[in-house]
Amino acid sequence: MNKTLTANGKQLAAKLIRAQAGAIFLLACVFSLVQPIAGYTYFWGVVGGGMAVMIPTALFAWRAFAQGGARAAKEIVSNFFAGEALKISFAVALLIGLLVFTTLPHSAVVSGYITALFVQWLAPILFLKST
Repeated sequence: MNKTLTANGKQLAAKLIRAQAGAIFLLACVFSLVQPIAGYTYFWGVVGGGMAVMIPTALFAWRAFAQGGARAAKEIVSNFFAGEALKISFAVALLIGLLVFTTLPHSAVVSGYITALFVQWLAPILFLKST
């Protein structure tokens, strides 16, 4: 992997995180309109659930694309595995923390989490140019 591919990976990760943030914000606004009596608890629940995906995704990208160049092949593979382990660990910890230790509505937290994951799964279709 050369420096250009590393830069492209970082740009793609930044684009993914922006798309996730946009989708989460829109869903949070919809939840706030549907549940106006609850105040902003549904809004923050959706944001929290989305952040439980976005933060680990950003950590993965930071770790995975830390190295570049053909001589760093072993480090690149190692960084991808370490980044994925970091991502999964943080996602589980954040989601459990939100569901167990906060009073945010579980439906909102889970909706935000699923929406951010859905955007992440659609990213290859949305962002990569077809050949």
